[in-house]
Amino acid sequence: MKYWITPELFQQIALFLVDYKWRLLLWSLLSFVLFALLEMQIVLTTPNLLVWLAIFILFAAIQSLIFAAFIFFFQQLPSSKAEDAYWFKLYRTVEWCETLLFALLLPMPILTFIYAIIIANG
Repeated sequence: MKYWITPELFQQIALFLVDYKWRLLLWSLLSFVLFALLEMQIVLTTPNLLVWLAIFILFAAIQSLIFAAFIFFFQQLPSSKAEDAYWFKLYRTVEWCETLLFALLLPMPILTFIYAIIIANG
């Protein structure tokens, strides 16, 4: 059976994006700081646009943090270096768990942001 999402596919994507891992972490950190600063400025009379901008910055920070973690996790697959069958099976199991986890985590911030927009405007 052939799967669409595999640890090897995620590794290829991570290797393609490996140059961005530290930038993504830095953008995530700076975005969290910017969100914290904006959150302190928000009061009841704040325009909705500024509130939505702050929420967007928060979700962008979470998204970039997840992308950076994705790159770090899939930059190198431990099973490719395993020589013993036991360790190979163990590493493959962990890699498949990471694959399933990131398959759920990668689209989650943007989907949650879209859901928040729909609920707030609906």
